[in-house]
Amino acid sequence: MNASRQMNSNQIRSMISIRFLRPGFDFWFSDHEHIRSPFPKNILETVEERTTSTFFEWIGGFREDELYAMEEKEIVEMFETILFNEAFKLVEDEDQQLSISYPFLPRLGDQVNHQPGGPGKVINRKAIATKENKTLMELTVFNHETEKTWQTCFELTA
Repeated sequence: MNASRQMNSNQIRSMISIRFLRPGFDFWFSDHEHIRSPFPKNILETVEERTTSTFFEWIGGFREDELYAMEEKEIVEMFETILFNEAFKLVEDEDQQLSISYPFLPRLGDQVNHQPGGPGKVINRKAIATKENKTLMELTVFNHETEKTWQTCFELTA
């Protein structure tokens, strides 16, 4: 976040909002070709308010010279951490929690194709803790062609 001149706190907040917060919210709150928003529409306003507040509390803990020395990547990573943590607090449904925790994984209703089960639609998913302290995602899929369900399981990594 290098800047050539000193700014007051309102200018810093405004610049951070324009460069990081607004683009971050715009990205994560909308669908894109390679990713869908993991956030339910009914929490968007609240999660934005809480994320903004918490993010500026975090920023407020730095001296001005520390902010200027900070890499953009660090700011973006902290924004996303706060965003996902705040969103997780607002949903109670296990499936919504899974979408927020693992936004790139298949969701209920998604079409998948896995051998030997074949093509189908995800009708159930859940996280399972193992004795080895691993977390697995179990998907149940309904194959419309055979009218049978099949399951697959894979390890979730953070």
